[in-house]
Amino acid sequence: MSSDARRAVRDARRVSGKSLRPALLFCAFVTFSAVSCLVWAQAVAPADQTEQLHSPRAIFQQADNAYRRGDVDQAIRLYEKFLQLEPNSVAGRANLGAALAHAGRYTDAVTQYEEALKRGPENPAVRLNLALAWYKQAAFEKAAAQFERLRAEDPENRQSLYLLADCYLRLGRNRDAVALLQPVYDAGPEDRAVEFALGMAFLRDGQTAKAEGMIDSVMKSGSSAQADLLLGASQLAAGDGRAAAPTLHRALEADPTLPGGWSLYGRALLDAADLQGAIDSFHRALSADPNDFEANLYLGGMLRHDGNLAQAAPYLEKAILLRPASSEAGFQLGMLNLAEGRLEDARKYLEQAEQESPDFQEVHAELAVLYARLKRNDDSQRERSIVLKLDDEAREKATRKQPQ
Repeated sequence: MSSDARRAVRDARRVSGKSLRPALLFCAFVTFSAVSCLVWAQAVAPADQTEQLHSPRAIFQQADNAYRRGDVDQAIRLYEKFLQLEPNSVAGRANLGAALAHAGRYTDAVTQYEEALKRGPENPAVRLNLALAWYKQAAFEKAAAQFERLRAEDPENRQSLYLLADCYLRLGRNRDAVALLQPVYDAGPEDRAVEFALGMAFLRDGQTAKAEGMIDSVMKSGSSAQADLLLGASQLAAGDGRAAAPTLHRALEADPTLPGGWSLYGRALLDAADLQGAIDSFHRALSADPNDFEANLYLGGMLRHDGNLAQAAPYLEKAILLRPASSEAGFQLGMLNLAEGRLEDARKYLEQAEQESPDFQEVHAELAVLYARLKRNDDSQRERSIVLKLDDEAREKATRKQPQ
């Protein structure tokens, strides 16, 4: 491999923020359409034949009928007309939200669901639709808050369980995912979706011994593609991307729709220095799921490294939107802004990354340089001291690991 290729691989690995510690990221383990449906179809009784055509009751029924026959635009217009006459109707707001969500207007749908919940806060069907609307917008923190409330109200509801776990995994809240899924798995280990997600959560949280037990369990269940995906993820988490690549390839050959599989495969190919293969895999991951944090982060980081700053920006901005507290995304956006000469923006992102991950050595190194450029010499010297301290700690740790 050429020295340039080695540098590219080394820099791309730093997308995770720690060049020797892979950040195992995983998106959805189970897919839902997450489209809101009518929840108040019977809230207003059908109009009788003698009722005026333009009465609120008749308009509501016309809107309901339009929605059911698939004329969503007409349904939206009629629900809006109904609400002009009955602005405090929970039924009208809930059904308008459903129609808006069906049309892909999720922001507008959220407004209507929230208005409906102000008037009828104890309605789980409306709350579920609100959670799904946030989920479809990739606002996973807000979606998680609603799914948490639904779980508290109905612990047996598997849809809210699966989607809450998915939100936690997407947000990097791995310990929360373990805490959510472990008791459910213990009570019913036959649920393969829970088993698979819990295995991933263990891997991402660094609980490799427990993850290995889950891999064995998945293998025994006969789910070979899922078992290979977990095994490949485990190999990648251990820093052995070259071993992970064929394992993940085998999993994707068996089932190319495995959620998260193409991102993991892209990372493994990156470790194996197959840069073009990694790029292709990340693109394929984003074709399947535009909200795949890992694919956005790594693809943006690779493009940034190659100097394609304009192409990198949308991916990295999407990554920070998906996971606002990510030190990895913050680091990459800091470096992007630094390369473009926007020093204050670079400082904001790098300081955010430093706050989220105080032991992130490369962030301290870049801040030391940046502060010097900003004539903040005391801050620059402080960051240099931190870099030296972290370097000493790393050498001491490596020395302790050496055989005596």
